[in-house]
Amino acid sequence: TTLRENPSFRAVPDIKAVIDCSQVLESRVQQAFTRPAYRPMALRLIHALSVHRLTNRDIHAPLGATAEELRDTLCLYQPGIDELGGTPSDDLLSQVETVLKEVLKTVSGQFISSNPDNRQYYLDLKKTDDFDALIEKRAESLDSSQLDRYYYEALKRVMECTDQTYITGYKIWQHEIEWLERKAARQGYLFFGAPNERSTAVPPRDFYVYFIQPFDPPHFKDEKKPDELILRLANTDDAFRDALKKYAAALDLASTSSGNAKATYESKSSGFLRDLVLWLQKSTTTAFEVTHQGRTKSITEWAKGRSIRELSGIASHERVNFRDLVNAIAGICLGPTFQDQAPEYPVFSVLITSANRPQAAQDALRAIAGQNRTKQATAVLDAMELLDGERLDPYRSKYAKHVLSVLKKKGHGQVVNRSELVHDVLGVEYLAPESFRLEPDWAVVVLSALVYSGDLVMAIPGKKFDATGLAQLAGTGIDELTQFKHIERPKDWNLPAIKSVFELLDLAPGMAQLVTQGNEEPVQQMLTAATGVVKRLVVAEQTLQAGLAFWGRSLLSADEVQSRRTRLGETKAFLESLQAYTSPGKLKNLRFDAQDVTSQRKGVQALAEVESLQELLADLGPTASYLSTAEAILPSDHEWVAAMKSTRDEVVSKISDPAKRAASGFRQQSGRQLADAKKSFMQVYLALHVKARLGVNEDKRKAKLMSDDRLKILQKLSTIDLMPRQQLTEFQNRLAGLKSCFALTEQDMDSAPLCPHCGFKPSVESTAVAASAVLAKMDDGLDMLVEDWCSTLLTNLEDPTTKGNLALLKTGPRKLVDGFMKKKALPDDLTQDFIQAMKEALSGLTKVSIKIDDLRAAILAGGSPATPAEMKKRFEEYLDQLTKGKEPGKVRIVLE
Repeated sequence: TTLRENPSFRAVPDIKAVIDCSQVLESRVQQAFTRPAYRPMALRLIHALSVHRLTNRDIHAPLGATAEELRDTLCLYQPGIDELGGTPSDDLLSQVETVLKEVLKTVSGQFISSNPDNRQYYLDLKKTDDFDALIEKRAESLDSSQLDRYYYEALKRVMECTDQTYITGYKIWQHEIEWLERKAARQGYLFFGAPNERSTAVPPRDFYVYFIQPFDPPHFKDEKKPDELILRLANTDDAFRDALKKYAAALDLASTSSGNAKATYESKSSGFLRDLVLWLQKSTTTAFEVTHQGRTKSITEWAKGRSIRELSGIASHERVNFRDLVNAIAGICLGPTFQDQAPEYPVFSVLITSANRPQAAQDALRAIAGQNRTKQATAVLDAMELLDGERLDPYRSKYAKHVLSVLKKKGHGQVVNRSELVHDVLGVEYLAPESFRLEPDWAVVVLSALVYSGDLVMAIPGKKFDATGLAQLAGTGIDELTQFKHIERPKDWNLPAIKSVFELLDLAPGMAQLVTQGNEEPVQQMLTAATGVVKRLVVAEQTLQAGLAFWGRSLLSADEVQSRRTRLGETKAFLESLQAYTSPGKLKNLRFDAQDVTSQRKGVQALAEVESLQELLADLGPTASYLSTAEAILPSDHEWVAAMKSTRDEVVSKISDPAKRAASGFRQQSGRQLADAKKSFMQVYLALHVKARLGVNEDKRKAKLMSDDRLKILQKLSTIDLMPRQQLTEFQNRLAGLKSCFALTEQDMDSAPLCPHCGFKPSVESTAVAASAVLAKMDDGLDMLVEDWCSTLLTNLEDPTTKGNLALLKTGPRKLVDGFMKKKALPDDLTQDFIQAMKEALSGLTKVSIKIDDLRAAILAGGSPATPAEMKKRFEEYLDQLTKGKEPGKVRIVLE
């Protein structure tokens, strides 16, 4: 038998209180526990805490059991605990704590408390309010008016209304819905109540949306006004009514409670509100009836044939919320009304609301000023009919035409004040409210387009904007621009000045007339031409800075250069200033007169002069450079060099004289002079080249001579010490120094004044004797050189000193030497044995080499001129010095 089953225990007040509290706890866990798998553990914990409560002398003492004690003393076990991967005891403790917290949550913090000092849980018999039961009890006593009031509270949440109403004491808010056909937001009111309950102090707007009380609807007459939309909650169910009553009861109880109780009621009301919102979102299409101009339909019927999701701009994966759905239906029903209110209102391609309208207008102003054209700006300009393709053309816009018609009615010098364009309609300002109903933001966009086209000037306090001030206009805030003072006509066209600009740029002056007709093509041609001239001016200035020189002489003096640079700079600045006039409207405000424009011709003339000099130098410069190089190539005393100097002085003198270089035919005449000089040089150079270089036949003869047998004989004999080897070296060097070149043509000479094959320079190479003659003479001289060397050998062998050595030679070498001395001629086959025999035979002789330069220095050591005796003495002293320590009879002098 349990305590609960034994009636006698209920006679004890403490036991009865614990049993009652435990039963309430069990009931709540059985009905509302959110984790069914843990329900058995939750019931065991409640039973344990109930028994533990009775073990204390004072059932209200804050004493109980910790989560660890409950785990261990109850021998709790939860299936699957050993599969969690951690320590089973720790995992079980975590589950016990989780279940205890879930129980507290289920009973809204009642009946059970925890002591933070010792972490013990215990039954708290002082926290025995059953909030759910109290809410249900209060819900039963609510009347219809109270339910309507809390229905409106829920409705305020789902319609995202603020706590601050438009009129104090009335549930009315300013509201905005989309005019679906025009993608533009309209301003109106959202009212909770019937039309006859609305305050008359509210100024009329474009529409009214009414939500009628569902439980205690007031009596009113539907006047079937086109700007009114009435919504009634007609079809509810028990779930809605239960959630609403509990929501109302919870808020009502919260208003009279404090502390934990107040927080609990508010928390529960939030849960009931979520249920209400969810029901409204799910059931809106069937629960509400919508009445417009006497016709009542469900939301589904009103939206027939149209996609609410598309109208609300909701993606396929998103839920359509209550507010968006109501706004979409209102837009469908009220579209014809908006059409009647503003039949000629713009059609936008992107949604425009009161929130983004100022920014969209500002973007449009920047686009008009030529800055970045955003998608939003394009949508605005297109809606205002200001675009012709990509080109801005306000004359197509009915809105611009309206403004121009108002301006046209004014006399000369008169302005159109703001109040004549923008009219106040019950506290809201519009341009042409009967037809366009344009907000001031859009009016400013239209006016700015007409400023761009040059049709008007817009004035704000302290400033005026014409076509040249579009950048400043676009940089001014839209709020300031909407408060403009007036608009006025711009000044008349300055046709003479515009014609002068076109003439200055070599364009047809008649194009100025087209500009006054609004044609933009001439303006673009003017800007293109001006840009081209500016580029030429920059190049001309750089050319003057670098200097214009011909043959090393500057063609302009420092004063002339400075004068022309000043004129070029002034004209450049003038043409750059024209870049601001990018449209006919801007050109209408040209700040120059005809005389200002005409004065820039000096700069254009200076440009033509500099460019003419550049062309002249480009024509004559290459030939002049060729001839300068040619002068350095020929010997300075050549007759062509003298003639060239005369020609150069004549041409430079003429080109330095502005009058002479401007004369007709000057360029052709000077070019012909230089060409003749070049042709003459080519002939001279070719003739000298032929003389200084070996031709094809001579080149072959040279090659043959370099491999001649005589040269080989001399090379072998040069190994003998007494032989004058220097003679052979000089011969070989002179032979090698004879250059061959037979590829030079006139075409080569036309490109460069120097032979590209051999680099022949007459100024550094002798051309007194033809190379072919030198080669022939060397061929003949080779025989004499062989004979001289043979004679030298014989002379030394017959010397008494040498004869003594011959007896010492072996039989073979002696026989070779005797044969040579007998024949008085070198053998046909000059073998190495013969050379060795000569070396041994002449080994007793001492060779003393004398260099020509050393000999010359010795003879002239005492000065010059000198007597024969002095010269003889110096020579003898030099020889004595060379042969000092040597036996004079064995010394042989070799001149090298």
